[in-house]
Amino acid sequence: ASIGIEASLTGHMVLSTLHTNNAPETLTRLLDMGMNPLNISDAFLGVLAQRLVRRLCSKCQESYNPPKEEFEDIQSDYGKEALKKAGYSYSSSLRLYRSLGCERCSGSGYKGRVGIHELMEGTPAIKKLIKKHATSHDLAAQAVTEGMTTLKQDGIHKVFEGLTDIREVRRVSIE
Repeated sequence: ASIGIEASLTGHMVLSTLHTNNAPETLTRLLDMGMNPLNISDAFLGVLAQRLVRRLCSKCQESYNPPKEEFEDIQSDYGKEALKKAGYSYSSSLRLYRSLGCERCSGSGYKGRVGIHELMEGTPAIKKLIKKHATSHDLAAQAVTEGMTTLKQDGIHKVFEGLTDIREVRRVSIE
């Protein structure tokens, strides 16, 4: 990790992988590994977190109008105001999707995978927090304030698009 930081400080673009639960935890992991927070802050452009969720089978997939309680449950995961701002609201025409299982998907209801993503950019405020050894929670809060879409929120977009279901999103998005 230190070689990557040193290379980036000399003007090289460094792409690397690190197994963490979300983008902010990547920075706290680097700090926990003993990396100099000033160097991390100077080198940091952004962190992309990715998780794969199972894709609903397109052959046995069906749409349905969810009960209001199900929508409110999703709304609490996303954030009520944020979900409204994203353009989703409850109505009788709202459609979610589920798969019943068929021969194509071997009865599972899923076929393939789709990625959900979270990009945290190296803004001045984030870099300042890195220098202060901020917690991943504080980094995440600042990033969301600056417009970051979390893994769970991106997954919920994919739920509304009919690509996956909320169980899958909750399974992989650890908060």
